[in-house]
Amino acid sequence: MNKALWLAPLAAWLVSGLLTSTPALTAEDPDRVALEAASQRWMTAVNAQDVPTLTATMTEDVKLLDANAATVTGRDAAIRALREVATRGQLVATSGEITIANDFAWHVVGLAQTQKNGDVHARGQALEIWKRVKGDWKLHRQLAAGVITPGDSSLTRPSTNEPVLDRKAD
Repeated sequence: MNKALWLAPLAAWLVSGLLTSTPALTAEDPDRVALEAASQRWMTAVNAQDVPTLTATMTEDVKLLDANAATVTGRDAAIRALREVATRGQLVATSGEITIANDFAWHVVGLAQTQKNGDVHARGQALEIWKRVKGDWKLHRQLAAGVITPGDSSLTRPSTNEPVLDRKAD
């Protein structure tokens, strides 16, 4: 399935959430605190390769989407993929924007993966969609983008097959 096909419904869902009146979240908001705690448990479980906690913090039909890899669908496949990520080093997340609309939330996360010696191997961002299931927040979808390995020259020189959008027309 073309990854772009799911972006339109996601964008519509996000916009609809923005247009409905949702109270502003504060640091003390119980939903925000619970979501941040769930996110932290999930990240700790990824790094520890803690399968029981990973199982408890993801929906059964979780999807991990990355522009540079095949979509991972389902809890078991996600756990296998996350175990592979953990073998490459520690994953560190920095919480960004959190928006909660009823039993769904989206969470913008800054990501860094460090090697065992502490050097940063990759950086990027992710948009996570969390779903409240029986009162608990569970990771439902994660779209990672912009993970950049230091020294990646593709960022300074575009592919000859892609249009250059930031140049003035001659």
